[in-house]
Amino acid sequence: MADEKNTEEKPKRKLEINVDVKLILIGLLIFLVAMGGSYFLMKSLMAPLMPKEETEHEMLTGNIVEVGEFTTNINDVSGQRFLKVKVAVEVSSEKDKEKITKFLPIIKDSILGIISAKTVADLDVRNRTNLKAEIKKDLNKKIGGDTIRNIYFTDFIMQ
Repeated sequence: MADEKNTEEKPKRKLEINVDVKLILIGLLIFLVAMGGSYFLMKSLMAPLMPKEETEHEMLTGNIVEVGEFTTNINDVSGQRFLKVKVAVEVSSEKDKEKITKFLPIIKDSILGIISAKTVADLDVRNRTNLKAEIKKDLNKKIGGDTIRNIYFTDFIMQ
């Protein structure tokens, strides 16, 4: 009788162990699928907020033209602050370099108009790339084509 009880209990234990292992494996599988799904969901939601990776690095052409030095008041409530900045532009070719020197008064006027309309927050270090992009876009629109490749500030003093 004792032997019969032992043989009956062993299969039940084996069955219980198999069910527990199956349950753990199914739970682990569901967990891994949920983690993978949440990773791809967060990656797709965060993609617009992440900075874009530059795949191409632009090479300097060596065609840099000094536009000049600008001193102007900053668009401030008190009107006591001013900005002194030296600007240089990079162009694609020697032909474009000549074109820049020809349109220099228009370029100076555009740059002066853009920087004098900016506030202190707009001229902050974190926003200088936006300022350069705005100047580049405006100048290329006025001169025509993609003549200007880059804008450089060689001096930037704000007081």
